[in-house]
Amino acid sequence: MIECNALEYFLSDCHPATRFGEAFPIGNGHIGGMVYGTTPINKIALSGNTFFSGSPDQDNCQKDAAHSFYKMRRAAQKGDFKKVHLDAEGFIGKKNDYGTNLPIGNLILQYGSKNGKVELVSRCLSIQTGIASRKMQIKRSSDENNSMIEEEVFVSNPAGYLVIAGKSTDLFDLTVGLENLTEGEVHKISVGEEGNVIDFFANAHETMHCDQKTGVHLAGKVTILSDGIFTKEQSRIAITDCTWVHSYVEIGTDYLERIGREDHYKSMIEHLYKKNQKRMIRAAIQKKSYSCIKEEHIQDINELFNRNQVKILDHPEVNFLYQYGRYLLFSSVRENSILPPHLQGIWNDEVACRIGWTCDMHLDINTQMNYWPALVSGLAETVSPLLFWIENMLFPEGRKTASMCYGIQGTVGEIVSNAWGFAAPYWAAPIAPCPTGGVWILTQLWEYYLYTEDSNLLYTKIYPLYKESIAFFKEYIFLDEKGYYQSGPSISPENSFLVEGELYQISVSPTYEIIMIRELFDQYCKMITILVKNGMIVLEGTLKEEYHLVQTLRDALLPYRIKEDGSLCEYSHDYKIPDAQHRHTSHLLGVFPFSQITPEETPDLAKAVEKTIQDKLTPKEGFENTGWASSLLALYEARLGHGGNAFLHLKTLMGELKEPNHLIFHPPTRGAAAFDHVYELDGNTGFTSAVAEMLLQSHKGVIHILPALPKEWESGKVTGLHARGNLKVDIKWSRNEAEEIGITSRHNQLVQVRTGNQILDISLTADKQVKLMAPFQ
Repeated sequence: MIECNALEYFLSDCHPATRFGEAFPIGNGHIGGMVYGTTPINKIALSGNTFFSGSPDQDNCQKDAAHSFYKMRRAAQKGDFKKVHLDAEGFIGKKNDYGTNLPIGNLILQYGSKNGKVELVSRCLSIQTGIASRKMQIKRSSDENNSMIEEEVFVSNPAGYLVIAGKSTDLFDLTVGLENLTEGEVHKISVGEEGNVIDFFANAHETMHCDQKTGVHLAGKVTILSDGIFTKEQSRIAITDCTWVHSYVEIGTDYLERIGREDHYKSMIEHLYKKNQKRMIRAAIQKKSYSCIKEEHIQDINELFNRNQVKILDHPEVNFLYQYGRYLLFSSVRENSILPPHLQGIWNDEVACRIGWTCDMHLDINTQMNYWPALVSGLAETVSPLLFWIENMLFPEGRKTASMCYGIQGTVGEIVSNAWGFAAPYWAAPIAPCPTGGVWILTQLWEYYLYTEDSNLLYTKIYPLYKESIAFFKEYIFLDEKGYYQSGPSISPENSFLVEGELYQISVSPTYEIIMIRELFDQYCKMITILVKNGMIVLEGTLKEEYHLVQTLRDALLPYRIKEDGSLCEYSHDYKIPDAQHRHTSHLLGVFPFSQITPEETPDLAKAVEKTIQDKLTPKEGFENTGWASSLLALYEARLGHGGNAFLHLKTLMGELKEPNHLIFHPPTRGAAAFDHVYELDGNTGFTSAVAEMLLQSHKGVIHILPALPKEWESGKVTGLHARGNLKVDIKWSRNEAEEIGITSRHNQLVQVRTGNQILDISLTADKQVKLMAPFQ
């Protein structure tokens, strides 16, 4: 049983991992590793940020898709859902060489000793340092004292490679090799004067999601240094009679060259073979270099880890999982990463890539939830690769989709995407059309501005993307006979409704889609107001006309509806929902991540949301529960101020949906079939987001302290939470009430702080913490 220690932030076990859910995850935003710790043979499953099958050169839209879409709209307006779904066959996208993220292969390290049998003593992962370590004993047959072999494994972002270091006071042997490379094999070993090297190559080719001919090419290098004797054994390196061995693994792909963006980063292949190789070997050949590389790595991880700390008395598991979500996020994506994290962050469990969903960037919850803790927990720089991907991959493809599938200018993103920016409708009618996936992920960039107040980035990057999205949706919506603007036909991910015994998914104005369009219009208007105030644009001429038009359209969108049973309506109609306990709750997104529904401003709608959640969970065993679904319910409850209910959902995650290595999973469910548990990063990041939301909220212009604190969290302390307005907040509480509040702003400003029933007006000076003590006046 793997145990966690929240005070030291490590996982530990005295048994080797036998499966993915027991191995320890490490990563640097480029290379991922799952360290199994088996003895005497240790397996490190390698994965990569850009190791994707598929191709960017695709024609994913049908020729007459736009014509089919408007036929669907006319049929949907008449309520002829059978015809809607028949016409959808001419609209849906083509999968072509869509692709998936793939595992790279396994690095194998086999330990031995002439003096005895090598046996595992313990293994652990410190998420505070990002180092997976283990101790092995050389068990002698005599009564002599057993000596130890100690091993450390980490992936350094500053250095750019994976490091394995083994040492002992006794002599030991080690053989290093690779196995199960995807469509490739170790084909060259060179033993040089400066060290021993394994070169390896692989292609990201597979048959389930592409034609087995398209995908990135990968090149890797293992450099091994030791005080032992080196011997070449076919495709492996054997080192005998050593007291230390350092192995350095570098991996690069030609992804950037394939998308024509070598200018964004230097070619990874060029970096690997022409520059970094000699620098790395020269540095590593010196015995002191390992300690320098390790120290630099620890400093790098510590700086990220220590920005935000949560200590809840008597709840070590909550503390650990909160930080674990942050650790998994910054291990998956860093400022210098090429892509945002996919479904599994930077790792690959060999399940998600072999089922229908694929291991990609889902835009109906997963990619968004991956990023939800980034800003509030002080990891804003992880958003940079997301911006790059939206700007250079998703939106360019989305322009094609807007034109070919809808006959409208601007850009869209549908329900799924990938490394190649796939933006076409899904290739099956039940989950297409869905043109607001791109809107939802775009709103993460608006949140980035709200937290950082980077007005230059808002003007140069975010605003142009919003303008393109606005160009599409102001034409996409249409006026009904009652004077409301409606949309679609589209879906409510990934749900269905029943008409005369037949199951359908596509209809006009599902609540989810109206939420997204309303949010897009509202954020755009706020953005223009800010840019005008900052003198970056002038509100006149066509811009002024557009600004007022978007305001008008926003205010006239179809409103929320409450059903007769008191729940929130998911569609613009009242047909029966056959699976009322479906895992998706997209029609509740107005509560979180958005704030269109709040207990203070829209109490009736808030009560309808409460009723909807109760219905989802009645009976409890009927809910199609997954890691991300429980996290999302906790986030809704936090926004509604129900700390106790939010904690119940977190306890479900901890008790029912957590692997031994504390990765939260998506089990096979009735609506999402799989042959095994599927690890999803969003389960862990969702947990972190929910805890943060229970401790601090800032979505309505007020810094709300402990807005959803469960009674079980009687005492605690949090430092380094971030609030909108470029604020950093520290909180200490006891007996379920705030005791001490510290607030720091990056500029002079006045803020409102709510604690309990009190609202305080606080004047802040740039970079100077204001400390408030109870009783607050």
